[in-house]
Amino acid sequence: MASINVEDLANAITQELENYHQTVTDEMKKDVKTVAKECKQEIQAKSPILTGDYKKGWRVKNVFESENDIRVVVENKTDYQLTHLLEHGHDVKNKEGKVIGHAPAHPHIGPASQNASRKLKKKLKVTFENGKI
Repeated sequence: MASINVEDLANAITQELENYHQTVTDEMKKDVKTVAKECKQEIQAKSPILTGDYKKGWRVKNVFESENDIRVVVENKTDYQLTHLLEHGHDVKNKEGKVIGHAPAHPHIGPASQNASRKLKKKLKVTFENGKI
């Protein structure tokens, strides 16, 4: 252990806190990316299949990343306009606009999102409690 003058103590403490902060941030970013990938896989596995394009279209997109922050989304790159219709169901209309039926809902995004939220909380708790940081 190194000796520190009293005058340098504040700087030494600040430096250690900054190092710890970056370590925590890096571990959290890694957990977010892992959970996003697992969420994408779960959505893909439960996606309805007609031609297969919708199911294959799921991607994890890094929307923003800085030294202290990360924002990740799971999106359907090929058929994004179908996500709401398939998730919640919709009326089927004929050419005149008359409702002739209803396409049932296929919930696959909401449940995967809720699972991802639970997984991330657990991962972060394990990361902090097991002394990875």
